[in-house]
Amino acid sequence: MLITFCEDICINNSNIVHNGHGLNIYESSNIRILHSDFIWNAHLAIRIGKKTSKLLIENCNITDGFRFGISTEKCRFKLRKNNIHSNLFGISIKKSLCDARRNWWGSSLGPALLNRKIKDRVYFKLGIILFFPWLLRKNKDAGSNWEIDYDKYENEIDLYRFKQIELPGNDTDNDLVPDWWEEKWGYNPLVWDDHKNIDTDFDGLNNIEECYTDQWNSNPEIRDIFIEYDWVESSSSNISANKPTIENSNELIEVFSEHDINLHLDYGNLGGGEIIPYISKFSMSDLRDMYWDYFLHNNLNNPRKGIFHWCLISDYGPYPGMPGFAVIGWDHLDSFEISAKRLDEEHITKSRGYVIASITIHELGHNLGLFVDDHIGIDNNVAAFPFALEVLRIIRYKSCMNYLYTYQILDYSDGARGRNDFDDWGNIDLTFFKNTHFEWPKD
Repeated sequence: MLITFCEDICINNSNIVHNGHGLNIYESSNIRILHSDFIWNAHLAIRIGKKTSKLLIENCNITDGFRFGISTEKCRFKLRKNNIHSNLFGISIKKSLCDARRNWWGSSLGPALLNRKIKDRVYFKLGIILFFPWLLRKNKDAGSNWEIDYDKYENEIDLYRFKQIELPGNDTDNDLVPDWWEEKWGYNPLVWDDHKNIDTDFDGLNNIEECYTDQWNSNPEIRDIFIEYDWVESSSSNISANKPTIENSNELIEVFSEHDINLHLDYGNLGGGEIIPYISKFSMSDLRDMYWDYFLHNNLNNPRKGIFHWCLISDYGPYPGMPGFAVIGWDHLDSFEISAKRLDEEHITKSRGYVIASITIHELGHNLGLFVDDHIGIDNNVAAFPFALEVLRIIRYKSCMNYLYTYQILDYSDGARGRNDFDDWGNIDLTFFKNTHFEWPKD
């Protein structure tokens, strides 16, 4: 949930569960968050951004986060009677003023200044946080008064396009795939085959889609990944600076080729990929509109849906401070955004083409099912904090999914480096982007 440039908003009796970012608030005032549950959120439960004031969080459960409970920068706010515990960090303050008295931090001894198992750590940099006195016991009245039925979300979603892809050529056996393709790949054009449900290489593309992408050299026996890039004109002197470079694109293609995966990158060479007129600021709603306008071209039956991942590259994206993020386009996690100029500013020793390639392989990993839930090293920004034990836990995990190496290693890990390394290559799921099924954490 994203709240920007807003006033007089109340969030009450809500369950905000298992998101990347539960709630983001920027440049807003007079916001109240009451009697709500923030549970299992991957990066953080609540982010409070610049120029936010008159914010009250009261009687909430902010618990079991994989990284941060609350993260703030340049704002003022109050916390009252909340249960904040079982997160790696309870709260991180940067250049902010926080009145956090009378909260439960997981222990009668209050919050911790270093990593502790039984109570949440607080961190502040050029800011002030008041947390004494704290509650000596858990507030039983905190949180919402209703529960989520997680079982109803366990079923797979199957929203296969309702209009068949039209393929050129005779189809003697009426199995939706023309004779020429069946002959090319060893099928009998006189015998009906269930091509809609045949995916011999488990790359998420059935034989009908493999036939459609034959024009771009797909192979039904070798896994294929297709990405369409669209890029917004840059404010720099080179308006096409956000377009991926051929050199760095070839580096990405080679990485996947070494693992027997054909990566196809479309920046105008595979039937899509186009430049979008310059826009200085855009919201999540604008990003959604660009997905429909430039990827689907406002066609629900566009065959690229379910074949291509979609990536938008711009100078700055809708989330301040975020260089990129994966996003659900229509109904599945098949898209991601890259803020290339922001990356330029943060990584001045790297070329823009290289950082675009780096964040592409990282965010694509999310589209392929790699998440914080799977391994402690994925997206672990806690490791960058002073005296954090996390860096020792994940240093062997040499993968672009690890923030320690995202812009140093253009590769996933194979899990061969011992304890706390993770086999990304063995766990990616190429079908995830068209049938996204998140697993709920279990108690």
